[in-house]
Amino acid sequence: MNKIDLEFKIKMARKFLDKIPEGTPKNHAQQMRLEENASVFLFFASSVIEIVKRHINDTFEIFDKKNVFYMHGLRKNLANSGIQKKTKNTITNYFSVPQRIGTTTNVNKSSLWRLQALRNQAMHGNIIQVSNGTLLFPYTIHDEGNYRFVQKSKNPQKYFGQIFDDLAEFTEKILQICQTQAQAKSN
Repeated sequence: MNKIDLEFKIKMARKFLDKIPEGTPKNHAQQMRLEENASVFLFFASSVIEIVKRHINDTFEIFDKKNVFYMHGLRKNLANSGIQKKTKNTITNYFSVPQRIGTTTNVNKSSLWRLQALRNQAMHGNIIQVSNGTLLFPYTIHDEGNYRFVQKSKNPQKYFGQIFDDLAEFTEKILQICQTQAQAKSN
């Protein structure tokens, strides 16, 4: 893994996160600026995930390096024991599909799933929707009969900041796990 590339992507994600305001946009120009900064933030944050994903793949030699898989596919290919199980559990703690529980949605272990969903939305159109001074972030869970849920925020800096914090925490945990695996291989 190229640590310089990883550090650059994290630095750029942070740079554009810092440009995201704490309040909701008051006019169209502010909304477009928020959309721009959020989209660029999501691009670089998703790039961090891609680098980490390839590092996991390389560390455990799971499948062909040229293939591009979602984290879910990578997680399914990890073993259910030892260090691979630890990796699998770490992925699960950040990339789980939100769970529908009655009329509510549990998103506790899905912050990076949401990051990827927002990145996909940004590629196909706008992600910023404002209603009555509140930002709306709609999500669709396709494996549950296209179940939709919406998260709301009046502070986009805090909303995206939590995603960034979880990304940094996830990255650090995975790098530590992979380093442990590399040390075990060399002994």
